[in-house]
Amino acid sequence: MGADVAIRNWVVRALKPSDRAALEADLTAVSLAAGDVLFEPDYPVDFVYFPNTAVLSVITVMADGRAVESDTVGCESVVGVLPALGAAVSTGRTLTQIPGSALRLSAARLRAQADASADLRRLLVRHALANLAQAHQSVACNALHGVGQRLCRWLLMSQDRTASEAVDLTQQYLATMVGVQRTTITQALRDLTASGLIRQGRGRIHILDRPGMEARACECYRAVQADLERLIGVSPSA
Repeated sequence: MGADVAIRNWVVRALKPSDRAALEADLTAVSLAAGDVLFEPDYPVDFVYFPNTAVLSVITVMADGRAVESDTVGCESVVGVLPALGAAVSTGRTLTQIPGSALRLSAARLRAQADASADLRRLLVRHALANLAQAHQSVACNALHGVGQRLCRWLLMSQDRTASEAVDLTQQYLATMVGVQRTTITQALRDLTASGLIRQGRGRIHILDRPGMEARACECYRAVQADLERLIGVSPSA
């Protein structure tokens, strides 16, 4: 990892000095484009990814090809940890939702250092728990809350992780995130636009009224933030 690489990822920044020294030479800066697939179901996980500016989606794919997002991971966490530590295969598809930079580390190297460091194991387990809690919250959210509420939640979460006024997301990506048809997302976005909460561009959504968006979002937005703060001591919106 070069000295010129800016580290935004909270896991890397939270490493104990001894763990950082042991892993630093093996961390590689990579640029991820929108749609890049990092993991597929039933395939080995050879690398873990620590997002800096990229935002990643963990997606469950059904037999008929339909897909729904269960987790969003940005600079606050890491993807691929549990299968990497267990030398196991991926159970879902992970792809780049919003393009940007990340740090990549081989699963074998992470596993070896975790075997040698209790501090690193504890850090990774807490982040894995936070990601699992978000996935559980998403299951409840998709079952109980309306499309508009869920859309507001995902837009806010995406903005939190990019720290940008604009969110680069296509309607098809949003449909997958929220678990509905694209036509349903199109209408939901029109409603938010008509209310003055967002402005739409080609593949880009500008959030104009964040307090208004938070008021429309379901309780799951705050619940996920609370889980992150409790388990890893940081909220993506901080």
